[in-house]
Amino acid sequence: MTFIRISLFIFLLIFSIGSYATNRDPLVLVHGFSGWGRHELLGYKYWGGFNDLQEDLKVYNGKVFTASVGKFSSNYDRAVDLYAQIKGGCADYGEAHAKRFKHARFGRCYPEPLYPEWDQNHKIHLLGHSQGGQTIRVLLNLLREGYKEEMLVSSTDVAELFRGNNSWVTSITTVSTPNNGTSLTHLADVFLPTSQFLITSMAAIASALGVEPFLDFKLEQWNLVKGKNESIPAFLKRAYQSYIWNTNDISKWDLSPEGAHIFNTSDKEYDDTYYFSYSTQSTAINIPFTNCQISILTFLSFPANAIGCFTHKYPGKIEINEKWLANDGVVNTISMASPFNKKRVFYDGTVQKGIWNDMGIKHGWDHLEIIGAVPNPIKPYWKIKEFYEQHLNLLHSL
Repeated sequence: MTFIRISLFIFLLIFSIGSYATNRDPLVLVHGFSGWGRHELLGYKYWGGFNDLQEDLKVYNGKVFTASVGKFSSNYDRAVDLYAQIKGGCADYGEAHAKRFKHARFGRCYPEPLYPEWDQNHKIHLLGHSQGGQTIRVLLNLLREGYKEEMLVSSTDVAELFRGNNSWVTSITTVSTPNNGTSLTHLADVFLPTSQFLITSMAAIASALGVEPFLDFKLEQWNLVKGKNESIPAFLKRAYQSYIWNTNDISKWDLSPEGAHIFNTSDKEYDDTYYFSYSTQSTAINIPFTNCQISILTFLSFPANAIGCFTHKYPGKIEINEKWLANDGVVNTISMASPFNKKRVFYDGTVQKGIWNDMGIKHGWDHLEIIGAVPNPIKPYWKIKEFYEQHLNLLHSL
């Protein structure tokens, strides 16, 4: 009798686990602006810092991957990089896109893809931090809608990504993502009018010095990769002839409120896909007699306080008012929950498909703490790991 009870208990346990974990679709983690891959920065992890979130999450899902895309590239180029890295082959930005923005059609090749079987019958979950959240939204849009401009150029010599009608994604999760842009891009224009020039110069110089194993910018399409036998002066001369210095096909534009608004007007949500968003906010102190909202004693206090005091209203620009002051040191909290023009519900324990499930604000967490990239004794790694484990369990239940 005891044996029967034990057997029944084991059966019910297995059944309950199986019924809760209705899918085991792989999870792909996508970094944000200036992020790095697993083998850069001497192994210091974007997801976890001195710890390794990817490997820790594999305990709950055998297939968890960390992608590495262009640090300063546009969301379109990053989405193409991401597709090639997951599926395999070379990044194909498309003939029409390459001609329009005057960069090479092909980029990095990936002979060892993360998940080559990825297709309609082998879907994935995508989770992006910061700009990574915008990037996965662009990838989903390309998978579903294709790219008509590329199809018009050629119906035969066109990548599968641009053909559309590919329902390969189970869920989208954005963490601290500027879904409506960040006012930090305007602050960069105020304090560093040549910020785009400085950023791309840094990438060019890094390539010239050969530091890619330490920090890989993945900007082959813009000629910002030094040839093996090319002299540094020759490379820099060629690099500075690139159109990257003045293009909108770059992260700075996509991260701006104006660039994000343009994408949001054409982006769609799909009834068979789940959407989740997590917001962060490190500012909490209101300065008397001002509209400023600041944070103290955090790694990102300076940019957080700058964003927390910045408003503007200019013709042709998105108005940045008091609602934009709360932030996490990089992104305005109001921008994170969902695109302003999309339907959103607050998560109450029931997940809704085809619309944004707002998972709430993590107060007191800044932009880097939420991924464990900056050690903080008040927010130890186990709390970060627990946060992602809980979300992964939710994804398994879909």
